[in-house]
Amino acid sequence: MRYLLDRRYCLRGWQDRHFGVYDTRRKYTKFLSKARFLQLVYCDGAHDLDEDQLSDEEKKFIEESKFLGVIRPAGFAEFLSPDQEYKTYPAKFREQAHWSVTGACNLKCRHCFMSAPHAAHGVPTHEQIMDIADQLAECGIFSVGITGGEPLTRSDFLDIVDAMNERGIGIATIYTNGWLVDETLLDELDRRHVHPAFQLSFDGVGWHDFLRGVPGAEERTLQALKLLQQRKHPVSVSMCMHRKNRQVLRETVNLMASLGVGSMKCGSMLDLGEWAQPELQDLKLTNEEELEMFEAYIPQYFEDDAPLSIMLSGSFIYTPGQPEWGIFNVRECSAEDETVAPSCGVIRNNFYIGADGMVCPCMGMADCGYAKHFPNLFQTPLKDILGDSEFDRLCRTTVGQVRDGSGKCRECPYISRCSGGCRNGALIAGDNFCGVDPSVCWFFEHGGEARIRAAAQKPFEEYLRRHPPKQSEPREEVPKCI
Repeated sequence: MRYLLDRRYCLRGWQDRHFGVYDTRRKYTKFLSKARFLQLVYCDGAHDLDEDQLSDEEKKFIEESKFLGVIRPAGFAEFLSPDQEYKTYPAKFREQAHWSVTGACNLKCRHCFMSAPHAAHGVPTHEQIMDIADQLAECGIFSVGITGGEPLTRSDFLDIVDAMNERGIGIATIYTNGWLVDETLLDELDRRHVHPAFQLSFDGVGWHDFLRGVPGAEERTLQALKLLQQRKHPVSVSMCMHRKNRQVLRETVNLMASLGVGSMKCGSMLDLGEWAQPELQDLKLTNEEELEMFEAYIPQYFEDDAPLSIMLSGSFIYTPGQPEWGIFNVRECSAEDETVAPSCGVIRNNFYIGADGMVCPCMGMADCGYAKHFPNLFQTPLKDILGDSEFDRLCRTTVGQVRDGSGKCRECPYISRCSGGCRNGALIAGDNFCGVDPSVCWFFEHGGEARIRAAAQKPFEEYLRRHPPKQSEPREEVPKCI
């Protein structure tokens, strides 16, 4: 019997992960054992599978694959299309690139950590943008998040969308201030069959213009949120907290939920770029002030029936309907696991490309003192950066390396709870990639975990009595057989 891999799937491999099945619909790669992968390789319309010669386990795999539509019987003279055939990439596997297509912005945000009001990281030319697109495709990057500066200020923004489409790269999220989000933009995206999520910033009811530095920014952002809700784009929001807007957190969360926002991140600004200026330091919340604000708000959040998914810095995280809430700062790792556990799963699987071509593990690292150590893809090919390189070794830093990177970490009684904190926080504080993350240290040393649990648990239990957890809705996933 001859079988054919469904048109939805392609066979792919990378330097470190050889047996991948790429789902072109979900822009997702599932990795298999060599034996399972070879079974799919033979589903090319050309090979006969003698099922009598297969083991029971192999037969089960074929039957499951047929049932779930991964493979089907091949028709007469029907073969695997060339773009589905096995292809390898000259780099290590990465799920997604977070890409600043410009360092410029149309607003004048007081807190911009990359100084976009002054285009400190420059604006790449159209030719440079297309070169980056080619390099992404060459490395087998199938998903990007497009950011800036403000990405929609580029006159060739839709050319970038076209370039991604032509190379089979999905645009997962567009990060924007919302000023330039309008019907025309969304119509053009629809015409290209591109329906990304959007992440906007909204910095508090009545305070957005203050932080964004341009009158009318709040109104334009709210208009964009309403439009995105009407057009059914998934939307998330980030809110930068400071001393002037902390009193409107509850009002802001509820307003965002009413506008269809699905999730929201709230936290203090980074001590980089514009926010590092001395005249703005009086606006900065202390660690204690931020924690007290979250302690006061979490019961209100549950009183309001958890209107959206929320992340309050590293202190609290919850998705409505789930049976548990969490503390992001709490990332347990035993001494037995620390030699293999990643210090950060995000930077192991994703990376950031700056407007100037700099490649960083995380966007927040682009302006820290350590940034001088990061490579630039206009000088070093991306395939080399994502290969066996110092950059790759940084991204694969383990919890054990972080703990050994600081005498304080190794002696700390909370080390099994925090896994060393965030590498971004460590680099903002100093020049040691495996250094201490001061905000996470402070959180544990000042009883943050116990204080958040005391603030959240009883209101959460009352919320669950009103809204018992529901069985999660079925969602389309890569079939379990692969």
